[in-house]
Amino acid sequence: MLPLRRFSRRAAALHLGGAGLAAAFAGRMALPVAAHDATPEATPVGEPLPDGITAIIEQPKYAFARWGIHVADRATGEAIYDLRGDERFLAASTNKLFPGAAALAAYGPDYRFETPIYRDGAIGADGVLTGNLVLVASGDPTMGGRTTPDGQIAFTSIDHIYANVFPEMATLTPEDPLAGLDDLAQQVAAAGVRHVTGDVAIDARLFPSMEKDGYVLTPIWINDNLIDISVTPGADGEPANVAWRPQSAAVQVQTDVRTVASGEDLSLTVTSPSPGTIAVAGQIPVSVPHALQTFQVPDPPAFARTLLIEALDRSGVTVTAAATGPNPEDILPAPGSYAADNQVALFTSPPFSENIKLIFKVSMNQHADLLIFLLALKHGQTSFADGLTQIVPFLREIGLDPDLVSISDGRGNEYTDLFSPRTVSHLLQAMATRPDFPPYFDALPILGVDGSEANTVGPTSPVRGKAFAKSGTTVAGDGMNQRALTMVRALAGYLTAKSGRELIFAIYVSDVPLADVLDILTIITEQGSMAEVIYEQN
Repeated sequence: MLPLRRFSRRAAALHLGGAGLAAAFAGRMALPVAAHDATPEATPVGEPLPDGITAIIEQPKYAFARWGIHVADRATGEAIYDLRGDERFLAASTNKLFPGAAALAAYGPDYRFETPIYRDGAIGADGVLTGNLVLVASGDPTMGGRTTPDGQIAFTSIDHIYANVFPEMATLTPEDPLAGLDDLAQQVAAAGVRHVTGDVAIDARLFPSMEKDGYVLTPIWINDNLIDISVTPGADGEPANVAWRPQSAAVQVQTDVRTVASGEDLSLTVTSPSPGTIAVAGQIPVSVPHALQTFQVPDPPAFARTLLIEALDRSGVTVTAAATGPNPEDILPAPGSYAADNQVALFTSPPFSENIKLIFKVSMNQHADLLIFLLALKHGQTSFADGLTQIVPFLREIGLDPDLVSISDGRGNEYTDLFSPRTVSHLLQAMATRPDFPPYFDALPILGVDGSEANTVGPTSPVRGKAFAKSGTTVAGDGMNQRALTMVRALAGYLTAKSGRELIFAIYVSDVPLADVLDILTIITEQGSMAEVIYEQN
Protein backbone atom coordinates (compact mmCIF):
# COMPACT_ATOMS: atom_id res chain seq x y z
CA MET A 1 0.00 0.00 0.00
CA LEU A 2 1.24 3.47 -0.87
CA PRO A 3 2.14 5.30 2.35
CA LEU A 4 0.38 8.63 2.76
CA ARG A 5 3.52 10.63 3.28
CA ARG A 6 5.31 13.16 1.18
CA PHE A 7 8.33 12.24 -0.83
CA SER A 8 10.18 15.54 -0.98
CA ARG A 9 13.80 14.48 -1.12
CA ARG A 10 14.07 15.41 -4.79
CA ALA A 11 14.64 11.74 -5.36
CA ALA A 12 13.69 11.69 -8.97
CA ALA A 13 15.67 14.82 -9.64
CA LEU A 14 18.75 12.69 -9.29
CA HIS A 15 17.88 10.63 -12.39
CA LEU A 16 18.51 7.41 -10.62
CA GLY A 17 17.51 3.82 -11.13
CA GLY A 18 14.41 2.58 -9.46
CA ALA A 19 15.18 0.60 -6.33
CA GLY A 20 15.48 3.46 -3.88
CA LEU A 21 12.60 5.53 -5.20
CA ALA A 22 10.37 2.50 -5.39
CA ALA A 23 11.24 1.58 -1.83
CA ALA A 24 10.22 5.03 -0.70
CA PHE A 25 6.72 4.25 -1.96
CA ALA A 26 6.67 0.67 -0.64
CA GLY A 27 6.88 -0.94 -4.03
CA ARG A 28 6.43 0.05 -7.65
CA MET A 29 2.92 0.35 -9.05
CA ALA A 30 1.77 0.17 -12.64
CA LEU A 31 -1.77 1.51 -12.53
CA PRO A 32 -3.50 3.01 -15.55
CA VAL A 33 -3.86 6.76 -15.72
CA ALA A 34 -7.02 7.71 -17.55
CA ALA A 35 -6.84 10.18 -20.40
CA HIS A 36 -8.72 13.47 -20.00
CA ASP A 37 -9.22 16.56 -22.02
CA ALA A 38 -6.32 18.90 -21.54
CA THR A 39 -6.74 21.58 -18.90
CA PRO A 40 -7.31 24.95 -20.61
CA GLU A 41 -4.05 26.81 -20.84
CA ALA A 42 -3.50 30.39 -19.71
CA THR A 43 -2.57 32.85 -22.43
CA PRO A 44 1.22 33.15 -22.62
CA VAL A 45 2.94 36.51 -22.27
CA GLY A 46 5.72 37.50 -24.65
CA GLU A 47 6.47 35.23 -27.57
CA PRO A 48 4.38 32.10 -28.17
CA LEU A 49 5.80 29.01 -26.54
CA PRO A 50 8.01 27.07 -28.96
CA ASP A 51 6.39 24.04 -30.55
CA GLY A 52 8.87 21.78 -28.81
CA ILE A 53 7.62 22.92 -25.40
CA THR A 54 3.94 22.89 -26.41
CA ALA A 55 4.29 19.32 -27.66
CA ILE A 56 5.49 18.26 -24.21
CA ILE A 57 2.85 20.01 -22.11
CA GLU A 58 -0.02 18.86 -24.36
CA GLN A 59 0.69 15.17 -23.81
CA PRO A 60 -2.25 13.23 -22.31
CA LYS A 61 -0.31 12.44 -19.13
CA TYR A 62 -0.34 16.17 -18.34
CA ALA A 63 -4.14 16.44 -18.69
CA PHE A 64 -4.55 17.51 -15.07
CA ALA A 65 -1.27 19.39 -14.91
CA ARG A 66 -0.72 23.08 -14.30
CA TRP A 67 2.42 24.40 -15.95
CA GLY A 68 4.19 27.60 -15.01
CA ILE A 69 6.96 28.75 -17.34
CA HIS A 70 8.88 32.00 -17.29
CA VAL A 71 11.91 32.69 -19.49
CA ALA A 72 13.49 36.11 -19.46
CA ASP A 73 16.52 38.00 -20.67
CA ARG A 74 19.02 38.05 -17.81
CA ALA A 75 20.21 41.59 -18.44
CA THR A 76 16.85 43.33 -18.93
CA GLY A 77 14.36 41.02 -17.24
CA GLU A 78 12.18 41.20 -20.36
CA ALA A 79 9.91 38.17 -20.60
CA ILE A 80 10.52 35.95 -23.60
CA TYR A 81 8.02 33.22 -22.69
CA ASP A 82 5.56 33.37 -19.83
CA LEU A 83 2.86 30.81 -19.15
CA ARG A 84 1.14 31.28 -15.78
CA GLY A 85 4.28 33.04 -14.68
CA ASP A 86 2.50 34.89 -11.88
CA GLU A 87 0.74 31.86 -10.38
CA ARG A 88 2.30 30.41 -7.25
CA PHE A 89 3.54 26.82 -7.12
CA LEU A 90 4.94 24.64 -4.39
CA ALA A 91 8.61 25.48 -4.20
CA ALA A 92 10.09 22.12 -3.21
CA SER A 93 13.88 22.47 -3.22
CA THR A 94 13.91 25.56 -5.43
CA ASN A 95 12.99 27.15 -2.10
CA LYS A 96 16.69 26.88 -1.20
CA LEU A 97 17.45 29.63 -3.69
CA PHE A 98 15.93 32.25 -1.37
CA PRO A 99 17.58 31.55 2.02
CA GLY A 100 20.76 30.68 0.15
CA ALA A 101 20.79 34.13 -1.44
CA ALA A 102 19.84 35.88 1.81
CA ALA A 103 22.52 34.05 3.82
CA LEU A 104 25.18 34.71 1.19
CA ALA A 105 24.30 38.40 1.30
CA ALA A 106 24.31 38.44 5.12
CA TYR A 107 27.59 36.61 5.68
CA GLY A 108 29.48 37.17 2.45
CA PRO A 109 31.14 34.45 0.37
CA ASP A 110 34.43 34.71 2.29
CA TYR A 111 33.01 34.24 5.78
CA ARG A 112 34.54 31.31 7.68
CA PHE A 113 33.17 29.53 10.72
CA GLU A 114 35.58 29.45 13.64
CA THR A 115 35.22 26.70 16.24
CA PRO A 116 37.44 27.13 19.31
CA ILE A 117 38.33 24.95 22.27
CA TYR A 118 38.95 26.63 25.62
CA ARG A 119 40.51 25.33 28.77
CA ASP A 120 38.74 25.98 32.03
CA GLY A 121 41.66 25.57 34.42
CA ALA A 122 45.43 25.78 34.53
CA ILE A 123 47.95 23.63 32.67
CA GLY A 124 50.74 22.37 34.92
CA ALA A 125 54.37 21.88 33.96
CA ASP A 126 53.64 18.19 33.53
CA GLY A 127 50.92 18.92 30.94
CA VAL A 128 48.06 18.17 33.32
CA LEU A 129 45.06 20.44 32.84
CA THR A 130 43.36 20.75 36.19
CA GLY A 131 39.93 21.52 34.88
CA ASN A 132 37.88 21.05 31.72
CA LEU A 133 38.03 21.48 27.97
CA VAL A 134 35.08 23.08 26.19
CA LEU A 135 34.46 23.13 22.43
CA VAL A 136 32.25 26.08 21.52
CA ALA A 137 30.11 25.10 18.55
CA SER A 138 29.91 27.78 15.86
CA GLY A 139 27.28 26.28 13.58
CA ASP A 140 29.92 25.05 11.11
CA PRO A 141 27.91 22.56 9.00
CA THR A 142 30.85 20.38 7.96
CA MET A 143 33.54 20.79 10.66
CA GLY A 144 36.30 19.72 8.28
CA GLY A 145 34.64 16.42 7.45
CA ARG A 146 34.37 17.23 3.74
CA THR A 147 37.31 19.59 3.26
CA THR A 148 39.52 18.66 0.33
CA PRO A 149 43.29 19.33 0.21
CA ASP A 150 42.63 22.46 -1.84
CA GLY A 151 40.21 23.86 0.74
CA GLN A 152 36.93 23.09 -0.99
CA ILE A 153 33.97 21.16 0.42
CA ALA A 154 33.56 17.82 -1.31
CA PHE A 155 30.23 16.51 -2.58
CA THR A 156 28.91 13.65 -4.66
CA SER A 157 25.92 13.75 -6.99
CA ILE A 158 23.95 11.54 -4.59
CA ASP A 159 24.80 12.53 -1.05
CA HIS A 160 24.74 10.22 1.95
CA ILE A 161 21.74 12.10 3.35
CA TYR A 162 19.73 10.30 0.63
CA ALA A 163 21.19 6.85 1.34
CA ASN A 164 18.07 5.48 3.00
CA VAL A 165 16.12 6.26 -0.18
CA PHE A 166 18.87 5.32 -2.64
CA PRO A 167 21.03 2.72 -0.86
CA GLU A 168 22.66 1.44 -4.06
CA MET A 169 23.47 4.85 -5.50
CA ALA A 170 24.34 7.18 -2.64
CA THR A 171 28.09 7.52 -2.18
CA LEU A 172 30.39 8.84 0.52
CA THR A 173 33.02 11.48 -0.03
CA PRO A 174 36.52 10.10 0.64
CA GLU A 175 37.35 12.75 3.25
CA ASP A 176 37.63 11.78 6.91
CA PRO A 177 34.49 12.98 8.73
CA LEU A 178 36.58 13.40 11.90
CA ALA A 179 39.27 15.56 10.29
CA GLY A 180 38.16 18.75 12.02
CA LEU A 181 38.10 17.16 15.46
CA ASP A 182 41.50 15.59 14.86
CA ASP A 183 42.86 18.99 13.88
CA LEU A 184 41.53 20.52 17.09
CA ALA A 185 42.84 17.66 19.21
CA GLN A 186 46.32 18.02 17.71
CA GLN A 187 46.26 21.73 18.55
CA VAL A 188 45.28 20.94 22.13
CA ALA A 189 48.26 18.61 22.38
CA ALA A 190 50.52 21.25 20.81
CA ALA A 191 49.32 23.69 23.49
CA GLY A 192 50.96 21.43 26.08
CA VAL A 193 47.95 19.51 27.37
CA ARG A 194 48.68 15.86 28.09
CA HIS A 195 45.92 14.98 30.51
CA VAL A 196 42.56 16.52 31.47
CA THR A 197 41.54 15.89 35.07
CA GLY A 198 38.05 17.23 34.58
CA ASP A 199 35.64 16.73 31.71
CA VAL A 200 35.15 17.63 28.05
CA ALA A 201 32.01 19.44 26.98
CA ILE A 202 30.36 20.82 23.86
CA ASP A 203 28.91 24.31 24.23
CA ALA A 204 25.97 24.11 21.83
CA ARG A 205 24.14 27.17 23.17
CA LEU A 206 24.58 29.26 20.01
CA PHE A 207 20.91 28.64 19.28
CA PRO A 208 18.35 26.19 20.69
CA SER A 209 18.42 22.80 18.99
CA MET A 210 15.28 21.89 17.06
CA GLU A 211 13.99 18.58 15.70
CA LYS A 212 12.76 18.83 12.12
CA ASP A 213 12.01 16.32 9.37
CA GLY A 214 13.83 13.45 11.07
CA TYR A 215 17.00 15.34 11.96
CA VAL A 216 18.17 17.75 14.64
CA LEU A 217 19.13 21.32 13.78
CA THR A 218 21.97 22.11 16.14
CA PRO A 219 25.09 24.30 16.38
CA ILE A 220 27.34 21.18 16.31
CA TRP A 221 27.67 19.04 13.19
CA ILE A 222 29.98 16.06 12.77
CA ASN A 223 29.41 14.00 9.60
CA ASP A 224 25.99 15.66 9.34
CA ASN A 225 25.32 13.89 12.67
CA LEU A 226 24.90 10.62 10.81
CA ILE A 227 26.41 7.18 11.16
CA ASP A 228 27.18 5.84 7.67
CA ILE A 229 26.58 2.11 7.34
CA SER A 230 28.12 0.39 4.31
CA VAL A 231 26.94 -3.08 3.34
CA THR A 232 28.63 -5.32 0.79
CA PRO A 233 27.63 -8.89 -0.08
CA GLY A 234 29.53 -12.00 0.90
CA ALA A 235 28.99 -15.38 -0.72
CA ASP A 236 25.43 -16.44 -1.40
CA GLY A 237 23.92 -17.61 1.87
CA GLU A 238 26.70 -16.10 4.00
CA PRO A 239 26.59 -13.01 6.25
CA ALA A 240 27.12 -9.72 4.46
CA ASN A 241 29.99 -7.41 5.29
CA VAL A 242 28.91 -4.39 7.33
CA ALA A 243 31.15 -1.42 8.10
CA TRP A 244 30.34 1.99 9.52
CA ARG A 245 31.79 5.41 10.06
CA PRO A 246 32.68 7.15 12.19
CA GLN A 247 33.89 4.33 14.37
CA SER A 248 33.24 5.36 17.96
CA ALA A 249 32.30 4.14 21.40
CA ALA A 250 29.28 6.41 21.01
CA VAL A 251 27.50 3.64 19.11
CA GLN A 252 27.54 -0.13 19.15
CA VAL A 253 26.43 -1.78 15.91
CA GLN A 254 24.68 -5.14 15.76
CA THR A 255 24.46 -6.75 12.33
CA ASP A 256 22.23 -9.45 10.89
CA VAL A 257 22.41 -9.01 7.13
CA ARG A 258 22.41 -12.05 4.86
CA THR A 259 23.72 -12.36 1.32
CA VAL A 260 21.06 -13.72 -1.02
CA ALA A 261 20.97 -14.84 -4.62
CA SER A 262 21.14 -12.43 -7.52
CA GLY A 263 17.68 -11.23 -8.47
CA GLU A 264 16.32 -11.17 -4.94
CA ASP A 265 15.39 -7.87 -3.33
CA LEU A 266 17.73 -5.57 -1.46
CA SER A 267 16.09 -5.05 1.92
CA LEU A 268 17.84 -3.30 4.80
CA THR A 269 16.56 -1.86 8.05
CA VAL A 270 18.40 0.25 10.60
CA THR A 271 16.89 0.56 14.06
CA SER A 272 18.00 1.49 17.55
CA PRO A 273 16.80 -1.17 20.02
CA SER A 274 18.38 0.73 22.92
CA PRO A 275 20.26 4.02 23.40
CA GLY A 276 23.70 3.87 21.84
CA THR A 277 22.92 0.69 19.89
CA ILE A 278 22.23 0.39 16.17
CA ALA A 279 20.84 -2.81 14.66
CA VAL A 280 21.31 -3.42 10.93
CA ALA A 281 19.25 -6.27 9.49
CA GLY A 282 17.99 -7.60 6.19
CA GLN A 283 19.47 -8.96 3.00
CA ILE A 284 21.62 -7.90 0.09
CA PRO A 285 21.80 -9.75 -3.24
CA VAL A 286 25.19 -11.02 -4.32
CA SER A 287 24.74 -8.94 -7.48
CA VAL A 288 24.54 -5.63 -5.58
CA PRO A 289 28.12 -4.41 -5.10
CA HIS A 290 27.37 -1.92 -2.34
CA ALA A 291 24.52 -0.45 -0.33
CA LEU A 292 24.62 2.54 2.01
CA GLN A 293 22.35 3.38 4.93
CA THR A 294 22.52 6.08 7.58
CA PHE A 295 21.44 6.44 11.19
CA GLN A 296 20.52 9.84 12.60
CA VAL A 297 22.31 10.62 15.85
CA PRO A 298 19.64 11.61 18.41
CA ASP A 299 21.91 13.73 20.66
CA PRO A 300 24.51 15.60 18.56
CA PRO A 301 26.33 17.32 21.47
CA ALA A 302 26.84 14.04 23.33
CA PHE A 303 27.94 12.39 20.07
CA ALA A 304 30.43 15.18 19.35
CA ARG A 305 31.78 15.05 22.91
CA THR A 306 32.59 11.35 22.63
CA LEU A 307 34.20 11.86 19.22
CA LEU A 308 36.29 14.73 20.58
CA ILE A 309 37.53 12.73 23.57
CA GLU A 310 38.50 9.93 21.19
CA ALA A 311 40.29 12.42 18.93
CA LEU A 312 42.17 13.77 21.95
CA ASP A 313 43.24 10.25 22.84
CA ARG A 314 44.55 9.71 19.29
CA SER A 315 46.64 12.87 19.77
CA GLY A 316 48.08 11.71 23.08
CA VAL A 317 45.74 13.66 25.38
CA THR A 318 43.96 11.55 27.97
CA VAL A 319 40.82 12.52 29.84
CA THR A 320 39.78 11.34 33.28
CA ALA A 321 36.07 11.50 32.50
CA ALA A 322 34.40 8.64 30.66
CA ALA A 323 34.17 9.14 26.89
CA THR A 324 30.54 8.12 26.64
CA GLY A 325 27.54 9.60 28.36
CA PRO A 326 25.61 12.85 28.24
CA ASN A 327 27.17 16.18 27.40
CA PRO A 328 27.92 17.84 30.78
CA GLU A 329 26.23 21.18 30.28
CA ASP A 330 26.51 21.97 33.99
CA ILE A 331 30.24 22.65 33.62
CA LEU A 332 29.85 25.25 30.87
CA PRO A 333 30.99 28.77 31.73
CA ALA A 334 28.58 31.65 31.37
CA PRO A 335 27.95 32.50 27.70
CA GLY A 336 30.42 35.07 26.44
CA SER A 337 32.79 34.61 29.39
CA TYR A 338 35.49 32.67 27.53
CA ALA A 339 38.88 34.38 27.85
CA ALA A 340 41.07 34.65 24.78
CA ASP A 341 44.11 33.57 26.81
CA ASN A 342 42.39 30.26 27.57
CA GLN A 343 41.88 29.29 23.93
CA VAL A 344 43.94 26.19 23.15
CA ALA A 345 42.65 25.34 19.66
CA LEU A 346 40.74 26.89 16.77
CA PHE A 347 39.32 25.22 13.68
CA THR A 348 38.54 27.45 10.69
CA SER A 349 36.19 26.33 7.96
CA PRO A 350 36.41 26.79 4.19
CA PRO A 351 34.70 29.95 2.91
CA PHE A 352 30.93 30.23 3.21
CA SER A 353 30.60 30.07 -0.57
CA GLU A 354 31.56 26.40 -0.28
CA ASN A 355 28.72 25.78 2.16
CA ILE A 356 26.24 27.34 -0.27
CA LYS A 357 27.68 25.19 -3.04
CA LEU A 358 27.13 22.02 -1.02
CA ILE A 359 23.55 23.05 -0.24
CA PHE A 360 22.71 23.79 -3.87
CA LYS A 361 24.68 21.05 -5.61
CA VAL A 362 23.24 18.12 -3.65
CA SER A 363 20.16 19.87 -2.22
CA MET A 364 21.47 19.46 1.32
CA ASN A 365 18.30 19.71 3.38
CA GLN A 366 19.82 19.85 6.85
CA HIS A 367 22.20 22.66 5.97
CA ALA A 368 19.50 24.59 4.11
CA ASP A 369 17.41 24.61 7.28
CA LEU A 370 20.50 25.57 9.26
CA LEU A 371 20.72 28.71 7.11
CA ILE A 372 17.54 29.95 8.77
CA PHE A 373 19.19 29.85 12.20
CA LEU A 374 22.30 31.50 10.76
CA LEU A 375 20.17 34.35 9.41
CA ALA A 376 18.67 34.82 12.86
CA LEU A 377 22.12 34.83 14.49
CA LYS A 378 23.42 37.43 12.06
CA HIS A 379 20.78 39.81 13.37
CA GLY A 380 21.21 39.08 17.06
CA GLN A 381 18.35 36.57 17.25
CA THR A 382 18.29 32.86 17.91
CA SER A 383 15.01 31.29 16.80
CA PHE A 384 14.02 29.60 13.55
CA ALA A 385 11.04 31.94 13.26
CA ASP A 386 13.34 34.95 13.64
CA GLY A 387 15.55 33.65 10.86
CA LEU A 388 12.64 33.31 8.47
CA THR A 389 11.63 36.92 9.02
CA GLN A 390 15.17 38.03 8.13
CA ILE A 391 14.55 36.97 4.53
CA VAL A 392 12.05 39.82 4.23
CA PRO A 393 14.51 42.75 4.32
CA PHE A 394 16.73 40.94 1.83
CA LEU A 395 13.82 40.61 -0.60
CA ARG A 396 13.04 44.29 -0.21
CA GLU A 397 16.70 45.12 -0.81
CA ILE A 398 16.63 43.36 -4.18
CA GLY A 399 13.31 44.96 -5.12
CA LEU A 400 11.10 41.90 -4.62
CA ASP A 401 7.76 42.24 -2.85
CA PRO A 402 7.84 39.86 0.16
CA ASP A 403 4.08 39.31 -0.20
CA LEU A 404 4.80 37.36 -3.38
CA VAL A 405 6.88 34.81 -1.46
CA SER A 406 5.79 32.36 1.22
CA ILE A 407 8.61 30.50 2.97
CA SER A 408 8.30 28.37 6.10
CA ASP A 409 11.65 26.57 6.12
CA GLY A 410 14.98 26.48 4.36
CA ARG A 411 14.79 23.25 2.42
CA GLY A 412 11.36 23.53 0.77
CA ASN A 413 9.56 20.82 2.70
CA GLU A 414 6.44 22.75 3.68
CA TYR A 415 3.23 23.19 1.73
CA THR A 416 3.45 26.90 2.52
CA ASP A 417 6.72 27.25 0.60
CA LEU A 418 5.19 29.00 -2.40
CA PHE A 419 6.16 31.48 -5.09
CA SER A 420 5.67 31.97 -8.82
CA PRO A 421 8.02 31.27 -11.73
CA ARG A 422 8.23 35.02 -12.36
CA THR A 423 9.12 35.65 -8.71
CA VAL A 424 11.99 33.18 -8.67
CA SER A 425 13.14 34.66 -11.98
CA HIS A 426 13.14 38.08 -10.31
CA LEU A 427 15.36 36.69 -7.56
CA LEU A 428 17.74 35.17 -10.10
CA GLN A 429 17.92 38.35 -12.14
CA ALA A 430 18.58 40.46 -9.04
CA MET A 431 21.33 38.10 -7.92
CA ALA A 432 22.98 38.41 -11.33
CA THR A 433 23.55 42.13 -10.65
CA ARG A 434 25.16 41.69 -7.22
CA PRO A 435 28.85 41.37 -6.31
CA ASP A 436 28.13 38.00 -4.66
CA PHE A 437 26.68 36.60 -7.90
CA PRO A 438 29.76 34.54 -8.95
CA PRO A 439 29.66 32.23 -5.90
CA TYR A 440 25.85 32.02 -6.10
CA PHE A 441 26.02 31.05 -9.76
CA ASP A 442 28.90 28.61 -9.23
CA ALA A 443 26.97 26.86 -6.47
CA LEU A 444 24.16 25.76 -8.78
CA PRO A 445 24.10 22.26 -10.26
CA ILE A 446 25.07 22.13 -13.92
CA LEU A 447 22.70 20.28 -16.22
CA GLY A 448 24.34 17.12 -17.50
CA VAL A 449 27.48 17.69 -15.43
CA ASP A 450 27.19 17.52 -11.65
CA GLY A 451 25.13 17.48 -8.50
CA SER A 452 21.44 16.73 -8.58
CA GLU A 453 21.25 17.64 -12.30
CA ALA A 454 24.06 15.38 -13.50
CA ASN A 455 21.59 13.35 -15.57
CA THR A 456 18.81 15.83 -16.31
CA VAL A 457 20.15 15.96 -19.87
CA GLY A 458 22.35 13.43 -21.62
CA PRO A 459 26.05 13.67 -22.39
CA THR A 460 25.39 14.77 -26.00
CA SER A 461 22.72 17.34 -25.13
CA PRO A 462 23.35 20.79 -26.63
CA VAL A 463 22.48 22.38 -23.29
CA ARG A 464 24.90 20.23 -21.29
CA GLY A 465 27.18 22.51 -19.30
CA LYS A 466 25.28 25.63 -20.39
CA ALA A 467 22.48 25.65 -17.80
CA PHE A 468 23.05 26.20 -14.09
CA ALA A 469 19.85 25.47 -12.20
CA LYS A 470 18.27 24.30 -8.96
CA SER A 471 15.55 21.69 -9.11
CA GLY A 472 12.83 20.67 -6.71
CA THR A 473 10.54 17.66 -6.58
CA THR A 474 7.70 16.80 -4.23
CA VAL A 475 5.78 13.58 -4.82
CA ALA A 476 2.98 12.49 -2.51
CA GLY A 477 0.67 9.52 -2.23
CA ASP A 478 -2.81 9.47 -3.74
CA GLY A 479 -4.10 6.89 -1.27
CA MET A 480 -7.52 6.39 -2.80
CA ASN A 481 -6.14 5.53 -6.22
CA GLN A 482 -3.02 3.82 -4.85
CA ARG A 483 -0.68 5.83 -6.98
CA ALA A 484 1.85 8.60 -6.66
CA LEU A 485 1.08 12.21 -7.48
CA THR A 486 3.60 14.82 -8.53
CA MET A 487 2.83 17.85 -6.40
CA VAL A 488 5.57 19.79 -8.12
CA ARG A 489 8.60 19.32 -10.28
CA ALA A 490 10.56 22.51 -10.73
CA LEU A 491 13.73 23.68 -12.43
CA ALA A 492 14.96 27.26 -12.18
CA GLY A 493 18.26 28.88 -13.06
CA TYR A 494 20.46 30.44 -15.70
CA LEU A 495 21.04 29.37 -19.30
CA THR A 496 23.41 30.56 -22.01
CA ALA A 497 21.45 30.19 -25.25
CA LYS A 498 22.85 29.02 -28.57
CA SER A 499 23.17 32.63 -29.70
CA GLY A 500 25.17 33.48 -26.61
CA ARG A 501 22.24 35.33 -25.05
CA GLU A 502 22.10 35.01 -21.26
CA LEU A 503 18.71 33.85 -20.02
CA ILE A 504 16.86 33.08 -16.83
CA PHE A 505 14.36 30.25 -16.88
CA ALA A 506 11.86 28.75 -14.45
CA ILE A 507 9.77 25.69 -15.29
CA TYR A 508 7.20 24.36 -12.80
CA VAL A 509 4.58 21.66 -13.19
CA SER A 510 2.10 20.38 -10.63
CA ASP A 511 -0.63 17.76 -10.33
CA VAL A 512 0.72 14.96 -12.48
CA PRO A 513 -0.53 11.46 -11.56
CA LEU A 514 2.11 8.77 -11.96
CA ALA A 515 1.17 5.32 -13.19
CA ASP A 516 4.51 4.20 -11.80
CA VAL A 517 6.53 6.23 -9.34
CA LEU A 518 9.51 6.05 -11.66
CA ASP A 519 7.56 8.03 -14.25
CA ILE A 520 8.80 11.10 -12.41
CA LEU A 521 12.07 10.51 -14.24
CA THR A 522 10.32 11.21 -17.51
CA ILE A 523 9.04 14.53 -16.22
CA ILE A 524 12.59 15.45 -15.26
CA THR A 525 14.05 14.56 -18.64
CA GLU A 526 11.24 16.42 -20.38
CA GLN A 527 12.05 19.54 -18.39
CA GLY A 528 15.59 19.02 -19.58
CA SER A 529 14.22 18.81 -23.11
CA MET A 530 12.43 22.12 -22.55
CA ALA A 531 15.73 23.67 -21.55
CA GLU A 532 17.19 22.35 -24.81
CA VAL A 533 14.37 23.99 -26.79
CA ILE A 534 14.93 27.29 -24.98
CA TYR A 535 18.64 26.99 -25.76
CA GLU A 536 18.07 26.31 -29.47
CA GLN A 537 15.36 28.96 -29.99
CA ASN A 538 17.21 31.92 -28.45
